[in-house]
Amino acid sequence: MKQWFQFLEEQDAQGIALPTTLLFSLLACHPCSADYEAQRHWMEITTHLAPSEWYFYDLQYWGLDYPPLTAFQSWLCGAVANLIDPSWVALLQSRGIETAESKMFMRASVIAFEFAIYVPAVVVLFMSRHQKVSRCLSKPCLTLIDNGHFQYNSVMLGLLVWSVCFAMQGRYVAMAIAFSCSLLFKQMALYYAPAVFFYLLAKCFQRRHGLALFIKLGVAVVATFAVVLSPWITSPDQLMQILVRVFPDKVANIWCAVNVAVKLRANCNAGYGYRLSCHHVCICLSASDGCNLTARLPTQRRLLSYALVNSSLAFFLLSFQVHEKSILLPLAPALLLINDEPWAVDWFVQIALFSMYPLLFKDGLQIPYWVMAVGWAFLRSCPACPSDKARVPLLVMALQWISWAVMAGLHIANAYVPPPSALPDLYAVLNVLFSCAMFVLFLVYFNYRQFTALVAATEAKDRVKVTFRELE
Repeated sequence: MKQWFQFLEEQDAQGIALPTTLLFSLLACHPCSADYEAQRHWMEITTHLAPSEWYFYDLQYWGLDYPPLTAFQSWLCGAVANLIDPSWVALLQSRGIETAESKMFMRASVIAFEFAIYVPAVVVLFMSRHQKVSRCLSKPCLTLIDNGHFQYNSVMLGLLVWSVCFAMQGRYVAMAIAFSCSLLFKQMALYYAPAVFFYLLAKCFQRRHGLALFIKLGVAVVATFAVVLSPWITSPDQLMQILVRVFPDKVANIWCAVNVAVKLRANCNAGYGYRLSCHHVCICLSASDGCNLTARLPTQRRLLSYALVNSSLAFFLLSFQVHEKSILLPLAPALLLINDEPWAVDWFVQIALFSMYPLLFKDGLQIPYWVMAVGWAFLRSCPACPSDKARVPLLVMALQWISWAVMAGLHIANAYVPPPSALPDLYAVLNVLFSCAMFVLFLVYFNYRQFTALVAATEAKDRVKVTFRELE
């Protein structure tokens, strides 16, 4: 217990004050009614209907479109809500209910799941390395989306962090189970799948009894899926319905940017779009995730974190199905690198936050956005403010100032200069183009850092081998 309090005392106050301030600002704002009603409706149907009806019931009214662990989480929250006030989740009669009490309950459930899964995983990972955890817990984008939109992304991301924790401990079967649960909670965890797959496959090659580990991993993954899908596993129709429901139809950043000049939907059918995006994602993933397979090195958190960032960022930029909020996926492993890459991660977070502005503006979350954007800027990412600015290369600092000028200019123009009537979405499109260019830049940088970290680790291992032979 003494070590726990000593660990907390070592954390910088800015990392704790910022998310706390944001949470208070969110309590005073109105949430996105659509996301609130969707989450509440899923609690309603999972509380009163059998699992066989969950993915079929009234699909036109916020039909359930996430994997089974999300459904079970809705069932748990619905059961608690039904005990407190049955009117919140009454079948059919509760539709459209938005009382202050029901909203507060939903907010409390989001925070409870975050503190139950995400926060302990981050604390365990960083305590083991004696690093400051508050920087990683200062997650402005995740806080805005989960608390402003009543989402539970912290569960999926927390399970991912747990898988990284288990990897650092050499518990690879537990890592596979944790990642499978993350995937079974939200399908977007597929963004991490190539990095996790190659990492675990590399461990099978590196270990003396690699075949036994490979079999254990396969059994663990199949068993995890079987347990979670057990209410539907005997019905192929039920399984197919779940598969159909969990994949949305959205278009990603690079394709949105290209669509400004080339109207993809008019010139390409959906099948061609899927194949095109698949080819480009594979090209981006082949090099970075290959590092995990070819690197015969001891477990290293940095290499795994880089691979997770590069895999998820490539998917975000190039996959055919994505949402603005999916930028949370590359942000989560990036925050695990915040003590190693402070200026890069701080800058990445600021750009990601800016990229979500059109979504947050549409949902009436301007005040929380500005609280977080200004707070994060002055405490972490502004080139003139960070404590480690002496280590920031001059070229990088110049690019940071340019990006800041662009973001400020777009915000000012959006506030005071009405767009032309022929281009009503002008500022949203400019936001996409700028954010996309910056994300491509970050993808190149993090791939470069992954390769240099791999080379450095390999050279260090070779030096240790030479020293050991000389001692012999």
